[in-house]
Amino acid sequence: MSNGSAVAMPPQQLEITDEIPLSVPEEPRSRHRRRVVLIVVAAAAVAGMASGLGIWLTRSSPANGVVITTKVVKVGTSTIKQTVATSGTIEPASQASESFAVSGTVDSVDVKVGQQVSQGQVLGTLDSTALQSEVDAAQAQLASAEERLSSDDAAAASSAQIDSDQASITAAQSALTSAQSNLSGATLSSSIAGTVAAVNVSVGQLVGSGSGSASSSQSTGASAGATDASGSASGGASGAAGGAGGSAASSASSSSSSGASSTASGITIVGTNSYLVSTSVDDTQLGQISDGDQATITPTGSTSPVYGTVDSVGLVATETSNVASFPVVVDITGSPSDLYAGSTADVSITVKQLNNVTEVPTASITYGSSGQATVTEVKNGKDASAPVTVGAAGSGETQITSGIASGDSVLERVVKFTGTASGARVGGAGGFGGAGGFGGAGGFGGAGGLGGAGGFGGAGGLGGAGGAGGFGGAGAAG
Repeated sequence: MSNGSAVAMPPQQLEITDEIPLSVPEEPRSRHRRRVVLIVVAAAAVAGMASGLGIWLTRSSPANGVVITTKVVKVGTSTIKQTVATSGTIEPASQASESFAVSGTVDSVDVKVGQQVSQGQVLGTLDSTALQSEVDAAQAQLASAEERLSSDDAAAASSAQIDSDQASITAAQSALTSAQSNLSGATLSSSIAGTVAAVNVSVGQLVGSGSGSASSSQSTGASAGATDASGSASGGASGAAGGAGGSAASSASSSSSSGASSTASGITIVGTNSYLVSTSVDDTQLGQISDGDQATITPTGSTSPVYGTVDSVGLVATETSNVASFPVVVDITGSPSDLYAGSTADVSITVKQLNNVTEVPTASITYGSSGQATVTEVKNGKDASAPVTVGAAGSGETQITSGIASGDSVLERVVKFTGTASGARVGGAGGFGGAGGFGGAGGFGGAGGLGGAGGFGGAGGLGGAGGAGGFGGAGAAG
């Protein structure tokens, strides 16, 4: 069989079941010999037809199931946005970890997880018996110092004695202030309005002192203020107020430590009236983003986006797997509902926006070897190549700054995938006849042949696997 003759044959429809007439001598032949001749000639005819048909289909069918067509589109004007896409975690804009400013035994816990609280609301108290005693003692000492000054002044005591009395009064006043601050610190109040997120303290628990801390730019709040007052007061009263001063100094020492105790024995409040998104970008995106850029935030699982602006862009990177990431904080605008701290969200930051620009589908633009961009313009039913100057691109559209105008028509290439596997083309893997030639393994229309796996003759094609059974045998045509 010659491939050359097969190529020359135009595609045609043949019924492989039709009998092919043969001119043979009239001499007697056995029925078996006549059947063999018919089989051989019919097989050769079918093979020729298959070769021509296979080459024709291969040339006209797109590779890998891809179909490329064109359609005419109008050039229009619109808004082009360039964005940076990233993802991050939704967090409350304000969060406070509140803890008692002094040491003591917890007397009451007045809130529970999930409860809404207002700024200044009492969250819990310590047993204040000892602290009240310190206040009473400091008040008595101050009264005694004031009485001594009054007596010495009436007795016309020396100026040195008067100065000493006045110093004692000053120290006693400082000690009283410290004791009163410690007593105030036995009451834990919320520094922000929000929702109780965690309660890590219980009645009867012995807690150490520690200042409350806020994770936002807001003030640390009432608890921290009480701690600072305690520290300053104890310094002025040191060595002068006795037991009350010693207690204040102990409180200041504890309060100056880190907020570790507030995590172990405190109450966490998260603000619910404002949120932010903590995200990051890589070094190729960093230079595109600026404070104030608009952002669209879509919480995971939601179809309704919320909006915000870039609040800050960090310049110190963290590195993971040799990739540098720079922190970006996006403030969410307003107080949208259905936002939850700790949930994730997709973030699209608009880094450039062009309004009312001439644009065409990006798929309608081609580039020559010199880099010149062109489109195929349609005028009066005829196609003509038109050089254009391109600008920004986004969302499948590209800005055109010169070459064509709004209202013109261009051709857009449309790529479709038919879903046909590459092995389903005529001949399948291994070509017509597969490994082993015509009738061999795979045969004509072998795996993936005409009509899918198995081709004309099903699995095995003409002649079946290896031609077992011959034409009309196992796996014969049809």
